[in-house]
Amino acid sequence: MTNKEESRVANRLTPESVEIPATDLSVYEALYRRRMAWRFKDAPVKREAINRMLDTAVWAPNHRLTEPWRFFVLEKDTEARRQAAEAAYEYSLEDGNRGRAEAACQKVLEPPVLIFVYSQPGDNDGVTRENYASVCCAVQNISLAAVAEGLTVTWETGRITRSPELTKILGSEKEWQMVGALSVGVPDEELNPPRTPAAEFTTWL
Repeated sequence: MTNKEESRVANRLTPESVEIPATDLSVYEALYRRRMAWRFKDAPVKREAINRMLDTAVWAPNHRLTEPWRFFVLEKDTEARRQAAEAAYEYSLEDGNRGRAEAACQKVLEPPVLIFVYSQPGDNDGVTRENYASVCCAVQNISLAAVAEGLTVTWETGRITRSPELTKILGSEKEWQMVGALSVGVPDEELNPPRTPAAEFTTWL
């Protein structure tokens, strides 16, 4: 076992070793209150809050314990954020629609915090699919934890995630699969879209 592997094993977390943040929010309340926002208040998001949210991500269901998630956090007004915005603009401009390109650029620039999330591939297609599913569950964990922090997470999978330049800007690996960009902040709009009851999609046998 290499020193890196030994360090990783030594740093393993258990449910008993983690410090659970104090909150009166129930799991059900977080589930029902979680929503995405398209406008955020011009209010800073504390790094401690982001770290707490990311800490919940690694407890997502993960068959084989492959730990495939990789996170890149871009705070506001950083060089990485500016470069990612330029990449989104140039990628979106390929169809000649400047309005769409500018909208993509602003989606990168405006959120208080932006997190790019990737999934590592597995040794075969089956494991790769399992890894991607696990990272999606990790994003849901982050979104639910955000509710307890008084924040909203908007999960983007559109143009701002598709530029090939992101690999160089973020330092990700080419073979990693993009899961999405998470815009994080205090929402500046009402978040109350209705949903259809689960009973309409459920068959009991």
